[in-house]
Amino acid sequence: MASSVKKTLVHVIDDDEAVRDSIDAYLTLKGMVVETFGSAHEFLVHAGASPDIFILDVNMPDIDGFMLLQVLREKGELAPAIFITGLGDPSMRLRAGRAGVAAFLDKPLNPPDLLETLWRLLA
Repeated sequence: MASSVKKTLVHVIDDDEAVRDSIDAYLTLKGMVVETFGSAHEFLVHAGASPDIFILDVNMPDIDGFMLLQVLREKGELAPAIFITGLGDPSMRLRAGRAGVAAFLDKPLNPPDLLETLWRLLA
């Protein structure tokens, strides 16, 4: 008999493979389904089902996190977004808040902080 419990689907879009892999491994271990994408373009071309939450790198070479979030919202995608960056500053955090970003985390990520943020946003 198949389980009726829906697993949390997380889409991770980050150009850093090591970051994607570490988030994937950690959240999968915690029972989530994770799909990773190396660029905003790759995500826009290949993404399937709408996720429960997005984890977006702010600085990506093709389309940055701000632009990708705008595209998602224009498409009617309402899942919360967590921005992650290694180059954050107060003005970027302010801009993210104005853009409707649900949370903003600095790299290197602390896995328990990421998990706590995910549970808070999904509650």
